[in-house]
Amino acid sequence: MAFSLEGKLVVAISSRALFNFEEENQVFEANNDSAYMQLQLERLDTPA
Repeated sequence: MAFSLEGKLVVAISSRALFNFEEENQVFEANNDSAYMQLQLERLDTPA
């Protein structure tokens, strides 16, 4: 039997609502996924 959401408050929050990903989004939209992945790899040691 499927779980019913009737009578429940369901809240969905995107990661972009919680964190500032504007620069990352601009790289992704202006270039391609390779450029975006490279940006992320360059930031592996940078705390979020």
